[in-house]
Amino acid sequence: MPRENKQRGRRGEKKRKLKEHSEQVPSKRRKSTSEDGRNGHDQGDIVVHGDTGDDFISLGTRPNTMEAPFLGLLTQEDQDYYANVNNKLTLNDFESDDDRSNFIDAVYRESSGKELKIASSQSSSRCLERVIMSSNPQQLKGLFQKFMGSFIHLVQHRFASHCCEALFLNAAPAVGSEIDASTAGEDSAQVTMEQLFLQVIDELKPNLGYLLTERFASHVIRVLLLVLSGEPLSDGKSTALVASRRKEKIEPTPASQQSAISEERIVPKSFVTAVNDMMAAATSALETTYLRALATHPTGNPILQLLLQLDLKRARSSSHSENEQSVLRKLLPDESLEEGSESAKFLQGIVYDPTGSRLVETIVEYAPGKLFKKLYKNILQERMGSMAKNDTASYVVMKIMERMSKEALEHAMDLILPEIPALVARNRVNVIRTMVERGRIRRADMKPLAASIRDAYGHDARARLPKMLRLDDAPDNDWAGTTTQEGKSFKEKKAHAIDLHGSLLAQSMLQAEDTSNLIYDSLLALPVELLVSYAKDPTASHIIQLAVTCETSTVPIRRQLVPLFFGHMVELATDSAGSHLADALWDGTKGSHFMKERLAKELQENEAVLRESRYGRSVWKNWSMDLYRRRFYDWQAQAKGFNPADPAKDNTPSKSGIDLARARFAEKKASRFKQKGQPSAVSASG
Repeated sequence: MPRENKQRGRRGEKKRKLKEHSEQVPSKRRKSTSEDGRNGHDQGDIVVHGDTGDDFISLGTRPNTMEAPFLGLLTQEDQDYYANVNNKLTLNDFESDDDRSNFIDAVYRESSGKELKIASSQSSSRCLERVIMSSNPQQLKGLFQKFMGSFIHLVQHRFASHCCEALFLNAAPAVGSEIDASTAGEDSAQVTMEQLFLQVIDELKPNLGYLLTERFASHVIRVLLLVLSGEPLSDGKSTALVASRRKEKIEPTPASQQSAISEERIVPKSFVTAVNDMMAAATSALETTYLRALATHPTGNPILQLLLQLDLKRARSSSHSENEQSVLRKLLPDESLEEGSESAKFLQGIVYDPTGSRLVETIVEYAPGKLFKKLYKNILQERMGSMAKNDTASYVVMKIMERMSKEALEHAMDLILPEIPALVARNRVNVIRTMVERGRIRRADMKPLAASIRDAYGHDARARLPKMLRLDDAPDNDWAGTTTQEGKSFKEKKAHAIDLHGSLLAQSMLQAEDTSNLIYDSLLALPVELLVSYAKDPTASHIIQLAVTCETSTVPIRRQLVPLFFGHMVELATDSAGSHLADALWDGTKGSHFMKERLAKELQENEAVLRESRYGRSVWKNWSMDLYRRRFYDWQAQAKGFNPADPAKDNTPSKSGIDLARARFAEKKASRFKQKGQPSAVSASG
């Protein structure tokens, strides 16, 4: 029996007295006294537990029946055992999948009757999460049944709530598998995963209003909503809605299980009904004012985003938006969304709020076309310029442009173009990058945008790319020279890392025809040593890789750019980032075989240096240098685009214009011989 953890001395006595006093006098936040003078719990008092602040918002009160029970403590021997299990699962020290399965079976047998203690243990709960991620459906069903009846307390527990999330996420694919099995005619008398999920919903539904904004339970409820709705569970959007930023990342072990979680799943009709019931239970008793208060609440906003996302997806395929009880209708009761209406004022206010703007992004992304056009025309269109300058509202602008047509996008560009100098000065280039990407996809006219970018970054091509990468403000930067010493000082003296957003902007501009010349001109104007330094930077290297391989990179451009790396091929091949450019130069020299041979010769002359480097060996293999040394003519054939070792493939190279002209001349000559009744010169020579 473990001893109670006590602290000796005066400080420990003082802490115990404070704890006893806080238990006797719980903090309460009471409503104002009603007309008949009663203000007891029967009138809806809100009892605040824990360290919640003045911004606490709850969708319901916490009943006395939800007081967390004591789930028990693990012995030191048990804690050591699960620590060893956790280490073994982390190292993935198994000879085969069967070995792993047998090990998990042994852990479940050892844990029988102690599941609740393990889930509520700070150290052992991590082990249980990893065990759940490696469990098969039958093992997950057994754990479901062990937790049944205690979910209401487990989802609110600091550590057990993570185990519940892992259990729901990893059990979700089994529901689809059981549906497929029943469709194929397989019948099983065992309890199904669908039934277990529905039992959990029945257990949580009476207190769902409170759980939605509870500190730990809210994450579990979001997972349940995603599971029941059939949404992907491990993509970026779902992860951002479910997991906290401070949540410890525990990597799943089986790859097949991870892929099943990433895909959309087939869910039974009972799950659709359960989602509707949960959404109704969460919002049916709420008024518009109270629901809007959740938009800026740190815990309420993610669950409101998810409810609104599911509601808008249903509205696209049905007339659900006409329902007065829908989340969208309660949040925006004014159908017209005209300027000056309460709904318009609400959206205009939260679009600049760091938390509330995410709700506007959800509305813009998932709203039906009719609602989106009304929202944009009446509220957001005239504010595109000012919103683009704002650090928070700019993300809403990017979501809006993703849904625009070609004509609407060109009009929005006209509104934002005057703000580009300010965006460049403040390094808010994400908006510019989105305009370039969407303009390329929609085939919009981007010549005015290219002119504005040129004016903002300057007409000096040599300084344009360094300014875009935020290297122009480095103190004492003498990297702009051409000598090796100055190239070294570039790496030693740059005060800031190369800006990732600037690199992404340059990559987007390279892929658009109207803006690509701005980057090509800058690359060709840079000193060679600086260009090589960029090629060896993990961030800037992607720009040069794309410059020699993308569709806008014509043969004349590559014939100017590739020779700049002559004499530096070995330096690039032995660098972690530069080796990727060395690989890209194989495709970048397509159509210019003499340059490919020149680069390969540099590699061949420095074979010993390359073989000593891990990255150099990779470049040596990707350039087929062993074939170059042993069968040079076969390497030439492969470098020109066909493989003589593959008999199934037509290895005939494409004919040039002069070859086609010669073939036509030979055919005409053969036809003249046939008309005279003489054997053709072609057949005679053949």
